[in-house]
Amino acid sequence: MSTTTKQLPTSVPRYYSGEPSQLATHHLMVSQGHGCTEQARICASLNSSAVPMTHLSLSDYPSSAELQRAMLSILREATVGLRIYLLGNEDFIWPLHALARVAGLQPEEIQVIPSASCGHAIYCVHCSTTQHGALDSPHTCTECGVVLEVRQHFSRRLGAYLGVCADARQPYAQARS
Repeated sequence: MSTTTKQLPTSVPRYYSGEPSQLATHHLMVSQGHGCTEQARICASLNSSAVPMTHLSLSDYPSSAELQRAMLSILREATVGLRIYLLGNEDFIWPLHALARVAGLQPEEIQVIPSASCGHAIYCVHCSTTQHGALDSPHTCTECGVVLEVRQHFSRRLGAYLGVCADARQPYAQARS
């Protein structure tokens, strides 16, 4: 019997499951919406510390672009010790992660907490559509109808797992005659 554990590919993200950093000088929480139990737990933990916290929620802004501008404004004024907590579905949080990285934050300063309620983001490489679903294969693309095999490869740029045609003999949704 083997005692080794299954290793995930390095492209598959490992999500935050701990407590907020005690070394932070400021906390910034950016969430997709209110009501997430994980968000409530982290908010309670952050509020109990003496470290200041700012919370940006997508529901308080007219668009994702406005939320990103507000986040960038905070990042421009940030000092060493800022910790960011990103909460929401994968296609919401990973563009914000990229924005924080471009602004100069290190990966260990950014905590990513996905919402389990939406499933995972799956990107169809055949029609460039991102959709939500379970990672178990096969998955039928909602746009082009191709039966996809969902790979164990996560694109941080797209914020999604990659889905490729499961049957190379039938790469289109309709049957060939």
